[in-house]
Amino acid sequence: MFAKEYRDLADLLLNNGRAQNYYKGLPDNIQQAISHNSSEIRTMRSLRHFAKAAQRTGR
Repeated sequence: MFAKEYRDLADLLLNNGRAQNYYKGLPDNIQQAISHNSSEIRTMRSLRHFAKAAQRTGR
């Protein structure tokens, strides 16, 4: 099963409640780090990937 792909992070968060809840649950510094890559985040999977990467690097 393929995940639905959105235009960018804003589109993903606007149209996917699960992604929105996940994003809201992240610390502010992780949200900020993710927003720098917003054009590359088009799926729930990529959102999780960028969040985990930001947590590992301590952003």
